[in-house]
Amino acid sequence: MKELVRAAAHVRYHQGAVMVLKIGGACLRKPRFQRALAEQIATVQALGGRPVIVHGGGPQIDVVQRSLGEEPRMVDGRRVTSPVALRALRMATAGELNGELAAAITTAGAKAVGVCAADAGIVTARKRPPRETSEGEVDFGAVGDVASVDPAPLLGLIEQGVTPVVCPPVGDGAGGFLNLNADTLAAALACALDAAKLVLLTGEAGILADPADPESVLSVLGLATLDALEQEGALQKGMKVKAAAVRAALTGGVPKVHIVSGVDPEALLVELYTNHGSGTLVTADEPAQ
Repeated sequence: MKELVRAAAHVRYHQGAVMVLKIGGACLRKPRFQRALAEQIATVQALGGRPVIVHGGGPQIDVVQRSLGEEPRMVDGRRVTSPVALRALRMATAGELNGELAAAITTAGAKAVGVCAADAGIVTARKRPPRETSEGEVDFGAVGDVASVDPAPLLGLIEQGVTPVVCPPVGDGAGGFLNLNADTLAAALACALDAAKLVLLTGEAGILADPADPESVLSVLGLATLDALEQEGALQKGMKVKAAAVRAALTGGVPKVHIVSGVDPEALLVELYTNHGSGTLVTADEPAQ
């Protein structure tokens, strides 16, 4: 009973709030992971939250790309997107994972509809020029940087009590497609939707003070600390990309960003509806000591 009383304040806070929940492909590798996430998402909606789901599909894209005869190449946590890689992305995300996740959420009790970010011009992008990386100058191929976001189609679904499930690719404005990292996509949508928060569900329990120690989860931090961790090398590979998404969301007006385990079957609900939480909360300002 005491737990319910404590949760009540969190339920009231989240009632009616749009929150963008981004799910990494590693969190969708097993049916039981999908079911647990779907149940948590349905619970968020039942408690009055208005979730918008964004998902990636890195491991699944790798499998399809290899089946098409090409070895995936990642640089600084981002995919170099050849024509074959773009085809693999479309097949793995829009072609398979998107429908599976929408169906799982619907089965769990919250109506959900799968949407590709290119649909109805929700997100358009311009091709990214070659840029400097840890491997020198790299042309990432069919990779885009956000040019425009139209949240109206997603807002229409939300108003009908339907949970949108959004995946890359995005449109290039000329009938073609570009790869956009799902963390980047989620941050852009969170800003456009005036979301109360962005939640990044990942294979890690949160941001680690020491990448070699899975128990070193930082519960609360500000952007200055996030920058310091990156400069110290504590943020590696995919977490560096997530850090960029966190910055984009917070500087774009999203008040809070959470990084939470997407494989723990209760982590999302614990993070949102308990005082102690389960992952890392990042805010623009440093937390009071």
